[in-house]
Amino acid sequence: MAKTREVELKVGRRATDGIVRLSAYPPGLVQLSVSYKGERSASVLLTQDQIQALRAALDDLVKDAAPQSETTETWDQTERRTEEPLLPHAH
Repeated sequence: MAKTREVELKVGRRATDGIVRLSAYPPGLVQLSVSYKGERSASVLLTQDQIQALRAALDDLVKDAAPQSETTETWDQTERRTEEPLLPHAH
């Protein structure tokens, strides 16, 4: 049986926001899984070419993003999102 290596990243401002998980599967595939609040949202297998394209895209986005200190204030831990629907259901 081939050995699987995983890397897990907690994402978002809160520990419960989401997780991005990367799992290496020989020969040369990586599974990218995303979950939000404990529910798996998506999972895809990436080839080496796709991994390089993703890496390049992330590098470009990071270069284009302004430093955080210039664009946002420090989060004051006040939750602004609610669990309520945005629009009431019309009947």
